Amino acid sequence: MTELSSVIEFETNLAEVEAPKPLPAGLYDATIQSAEPMTSKDGLKTMAKVTYSISADQYPVDYTDGNPNGTTLTQYIMLEKDARSMYALKRFIMGIGAPLSNSVDLNTWVGLTCKLNVVNEMFEGNEVARVKGVIN
Repeated sequence: MTELSSVIEFETNLAEVEAPKPLPAGLYDATIQSAEPMTSKDGLKTMAKVTYSISADQYPVDYTDGNPNGTTLTQYIMLEKDARSMYALKRFIMGIGAPLSNSVDLNTWVGLTCKLNVVNEMFEGNEVARVKGVIN
């Protein structure tokens, strides 16, 4: 087994590195890679962390900052039992093409494909791509 050095050399000085441009806003075909139950930071709300994969072959021709292996985006879906959250969950489930019933199995979402509406927003001083919603 090769031991890794504690010193990593780069061709570019890290002080000169700028944030890459995010995936441009638009509609993209995506596959759900994972869907995990979790609670909000304050521990009061239940949600699903949904991770999507967008293949690099969908990048606009002028987008050069994207990962050649594709882009991964995350969305948090509320799993609360109030009317607003349940209706948003219904629209999400319809958007990913999963069956509607009185229970939700997050495992059944993995591998489903959908169309993502991606927008660009500012987060901590950087422009980032964010999932605005899913469209079936």
